[in-house]
Amino acid sequence: MAHTDDQLTRAPSAVPEATDAAFADAVRLLEADADLRTEWIAGIATNDAAPDEVLRRVFTLDPLPDARSWLAYRKLSPRVAGAAVAHPDPWVRQVLAENPYLPPEALAVLAEDTDPKVQRVAVVMAREYGVELPAELTVRLATGPQARLRFFAAGLPGLPDETLLSLAEDPDPRVRAAAISSWSWPRLRPEVRATAQSDPDPRVRKAVDRATHVEAPLPTTVEEFLAETDEHRRRDAASGAPVDAALAALLATHEDGSLRHGAARNPHVPTALALRLAADPEPFVRLAVSLRADVTEEQRAAIAYTVPEGRHPVPTWVEERFGDPDALREIAASRHVLLRRGVTCAPELPADVVELLAADEDYFVRLMLCENEHAPHELLVEMYADWNGLSWGMLAYRRNFARPGLARFADDPNHRLRYAALLDPEVGPDLVERLSHDAEGLVRSRAASHPGLPYGRLVELLGVPAEGMARAAARNPALPGALMHRLLDVAGVPR
Repeated sequence: MAHTDDQLTRAPSAVPEATDAAFADAVRLLEADADLRTEWIAGIATNDAAPDEVLRRVFTLDPLPDARSWLAYRKLSPRVAGAAVAHPDPWVRQVLAENPYLPPEALAVLAEDTDPKVQRVAVVMAREYGVELPAELTVRLATGPQARLRFFAAGLPGLPDETLLSLAEDPDPRVRAAAISSWSWPRLRPEVRATAQSDPDPRVRKAVDRATHVEAPLPTTVEEFLAETDEHRRRDAASGAPVDAALAALLATHEDGSLRHGAARNPHVPTALALRLAADPEPFVRLAVSLRADVTEEQRAAIAYTVPEGRHPVPTWVEERFGDPDALREIAASRHVLLRRGVTCAPELPADVVELLAADEDYFVRLMLCENEHAPHELLVEMYADWNGLSWGMLAYRRNFARPGLARFADDPNHRLRYAALLDPEVGPDLVERLSHDAEGLVRSRAASHPGLPYGRLVELLGVPAEGMARAAARNPALPGALMHRLLDVAGVPR
């Protein structure tokens, strides 16, 4: 049964009469099915077109069905969020506090919740996501009786300066340490700084050290290197400091493989000396030599390097050439796969470089190119259909993943491409209905939530609890608001 766009998006009060009887019959059969009612509620709760009045009804439920699966990421209007923060179950309020999309005024309410766990989560989220709470609230949190909350409040945006500085004298050492930083240190009174420097708690003294630390230059000579006791600084010097010839020679022949690896990477180590490491017994040292900017393609090819699995950082010298089209062309033609992979990260790629990389023999060069805004449509579709990474579906949201015309894949053997057919903005209701009967559950579920699904089939799927079909149908944005209310009525949700 086909319907026009107008029928599918009509006002919530206008449920198509032709299916009223069928729906009433289904309701009578399903009234006792608690699992199905849970699916309806969870679907409606995540329906982007659900009116505020419907969602506010959902938040009167206690317990709130399957809240963990949707509440922590659901975008809520201020009115609905106002109803949600009043939910009687503190666990629901705690999950709500984890939601990064929660309006600031709702998070502020949870930051003063009567349940300590809810309050703590809300304050931590405000700090982590930089949500500016009312200044008077941050002061109450920073001066309240709970040391843990005072600790978190020290990092809240909008906390008045004088309150933050006062926390450096807090009775709890964790709070004192949190209040001491390179910003606050010169603003503290001299007597407070003196007390902090001799604080009996090591956390406070470490905070003072961080706040007053001035980074010394890395060693560049053998004498300075041997006098350096910090292993991290020794390795940083090996890999990046402008070392002199004597120190370069020491590093290149050092018994510590990590220091030889640093020398292999260090652009200040002479090329001839670095090339001696091309025969190093450690494979990670040989790989580092092969990635140097001053090594020719012939020299790279002569090195017996291996590329370990996984993602590798882009060599610094490659990043420095991202703005040079000719350099990008040269690197994209390199025989070294990690250099070609690195080029894919350039924000601006010439068209001929994109074409070259899209046809690269290395799978991960092509895959990494898909993260670039210039990745061609054909490559995106290829990887969308083939890649088994967790975020394969995100490829459909890349700029060049053209959606018009995807309906051509409706009969493709690959179920991902049949799924992609439902992303075509011009897909017709007959095709959506056909895909709602697909052999693959992922495709059926996407069709069930598609706004182009004919109304009769939509109502039918509301009665199919298996494989999340009822939930997907209840999530369909074409579901009229009046029908959402009726589903909640059947589920026993008070108006």
